[in-house]
Amino acid sequence: MESSQKIRVLIVEDHPMYRVGLRMGLRYSDSNCEVAAEVEDVHQAVTYLQDHGKDVDLILLDYYLPDGSALDVISVAKSVSPEVKVLLITGYVLDNAVMSQMEMVIDGYISKTVKPEELRVCIDSLFKNRDFRKNEGNTVSLTPREIEIIRLCAEGKSAQEIAEALNLSKRTIEGHKVRIFSKLSCKSTLDLVNYAYRNGLVV
Repeated sequence: MESSQKIRVLIVEDHPMYRVGLRMGLRYSDSNCEVAAEVEDVHQAVTYLQDHGKDVDLILLDYYLPDGSALDVISVAKSVSPEVKVLLITGYVLDNAVMSQMEMVIDGYISKTVKPEELRVCIDSLFKNRDFRKNEGNTVSLTPREIEIIRLCAEGKSAQEIAEALNLSKRTIEGHKVRIFSKLSCKSTLDLVNYAYRNGLVV
C-alpha cells in the first residue's frame, strides 16, 4: 500500500458508543484511515465483506458479537481478501485457549481502553510491518499476548501484577518473558522497555 493511500477500515462492534469512540479516535489521532463502514454483528459483517471485502484494508473487530464471534468474521474476510489486516479490540481478558486460537488468524490485539494515539501507532505498525514483526531489521514474530506483556512491563508492572491483570499465573508470565527476552535478545526488563519505546509499542 502506498503511504499516500488511505487505509479503508471496517468497524465490527456491537456497542454504538464504542463504534463512535473508534471512529472519533481514528479521526482525531491523525491516522491515515477512513472508515468504510460500521456494522454491529457477524451477519452484517459477513454481508458487507461478501459485497465489498476487496475494498477493506483493515478490520477493527470485537471478539464477542451478538450472533457469533470474531472467528466467524475472520474466516469470511480472509477468504474474500487474504491480505486484509485484522486488529482485535476487546474489553475482556481472553483465556489462553481462545488467545492461542486467535493468534493464528489476527494481526494484532489491543484493549478497548487504548488511547487514540496508541491505536494510531498500532495501525501504523501493521501496515509498515514494523512494530509487530521486526526488531532493528531482523524479522521477529511477536504474538498479541507477548506484545500485551511488553506493554505492561513498560508501565512498570511486576510479573505478579501482570499475572493478575491478565488472569494468568505468575509462572506463566515469567515463561512468556523468557521467550520474549530470547526473541528480542534482551538481557533485562530495562532492555525490554527500551525496545517497546523504540518500536512504538508504547507512546
